[in-house]
Amino acid sequence: MLPRCGTPSLSTMCVSRTMLKKLSFALLMLTIVGCKSGADVEEVTGTVTLDGTAIPGANITFSPVAGGTGAAAVGTTDTSGKFTVTDMNSDKPGSGAKAGEYKVGVRWYKPSDPSSASATGDGGETTKLADDKAARTGVSGPEVLLPAAYGDPETSGLTATVKNGGPNNFDFPLDSKFKGASAK
Repeated sequence: MLPRCGTPSLSTMCVSRTMLKKLSFALLMLTIVGCKSGADVEEVTGTVTLDGTAIPGANITFSPVAGGTGAAAVGTTDTSGKFTVTDMNSDKPGSGAKAGEYKVGVRWYKPSDPSSASATGDGGETTKLADDKAARTGVSGPEVLLPAAYGDPETSGLTATVKNGGPNNFDFPLDSKFKGASAK
């Protein structure tokens, strides 16, 4: 059995034991708080439509305004145009976004046609790049299905304010004739 604290020769040992208890408690509290994944992230949902019709497979980007408290978050619409966003610092899909002011961008591309010919041609033979006029004069890529201005959060005119405690539901009704908002 150990002597009681207060004995002059054991005062250093008692301080160490008391300090160890306090440190253990602090470590336990940090562990508990640290295990709450996304404690500072709020659930964010919404719907994206184009001329009143839901758009499936659109990419949503929440970009924090300069000097704000938010952090980048992204999402993708489902077949009914609904989305949830995921904080870019999270490995949990649909985790949400930090509270703050955001500019929002939306991109939507036509899905790739799996039957398109490969770069080497139908029969596997390759063509010299210098002889292939199409390769020299154009760049092909996915077809963009929205006005380009929506893809850039600076010109989309779309904004969102994510609040602590929510609700954070944002509907973005897009217009196919949109030319872009002026950057602020």
